[in-house]
Amino acid sequence: MSDVNIRRDEGVLTLEIDRQSKRNSIDLPMFDLLAREFKNANADDDVRAVLLCGAGDGFCAGHDLKAFDQWPQSADDPVPRFLHALAALRKPLIIAIQGWAVGIGATALLHADWVVAAPRTSLRFPFLDLGIAPEAGSSLLLARAVGSLRARQLLLGAEPIDGETAHAWGLVTELQPSAALRAAAVHRAKLLAAKPPPMFKRVKDWLSLEGDLHARIDEEISAINQSVMERRKAGEGGT
Repeated sequence: MSDVNIRRDEGVLTLEIDRQSKRNSIDLPMFDLLAREFKNANADDDVRAVLLCGAGDGFCAGHDLKAFDQWPQSADDPVPRFLHALAALRKPLIIAIQGWAVGIGATALLHADWVVAAPRTSLRFPFLDLGIAPEAGSSLLLARAVGSLRARQLLLGAEPIDGETAHAWGLVTELQPSAALRAAAVHRAKLLAAKPPPMFKRVKDWLSLEGDLHARIDEEISAINQSVMERRKAGEGGT
């Protein structure tokens, strides 16, 4: 049974993270599946928009920490492929968040075209506290989204903010009560799916930092790989 529920309806591809026993954290098979779904969506004319959401009380608690046993990751491994596929997606991407959005659950928002959040959602970028680099190009995109000082607060301070603050800072497009969140996200996905695809893609290309972004994603992955290897070496008593 997959930990990602996949549905198609009226041109909208819904990818629902459903690993509630692990707070919807993402393991490597899930990264692999999501990477394939994003890549396939780009090439499928029947997919007019993508909705990413989480089952249950929370959106996503980030990368499953136990999966770091399977790092370092090379270009063909699940996490880098997922991050590059996310950055390369040219279909409308709508993300609905509630409960918690941590790690990749927070950095993914920087790639969305529309973010719907419950006001009390807790967003956190915990990378520095974990001793690793941020990912998904967030070291490049976050300052562009919220300004340099706020990006420093989020990445260096690693303290949580709520959905209302994220909305005020520009990380969230609209706030909705938890009970209305999914319906609002689906409604927005269908509205964006009705936009002319060629022009939507062109405008999204203009808005992106694609060349710099993919290079930064690779730099961040390399830094995470180095941190993981150094920690492993220290744990083994190496010098």
